[in-house]
Amino acid sequence: MAMSADEIRDRIKKSIASVTYIDAEKIGDSASYKDDLAIDSLSILEIVVDVEYQFRIKVPEEELSGIRTISDTVNTVQKYLCAEVV
Repeated sequence: MAMSADEIRDRIKKSIASVTYIDAEKIGDSASYKDDLAIDSLSILEIVVDVEYQFRIKVPEEELSGIRTISDTVNTVQKYLCAEVV
């Protein structure tokens, strides 16, 4: 069964909260990891690893630099979840 964007978003926000201790409810969809949430690169890497593990996907390294917001992350997860099914 396909996962909805809302389910993906909630899981991503929980992952961010577990790494950064930022309240998941306070993380907006358009929040930038660096500018709005002030998350450093090591914490971003932890989040990426956790998200890849949770969703059982692998995002190519060259694509990671284009992920700047929560919405970017949701779109990327959806893209690779769909790719896994095909």
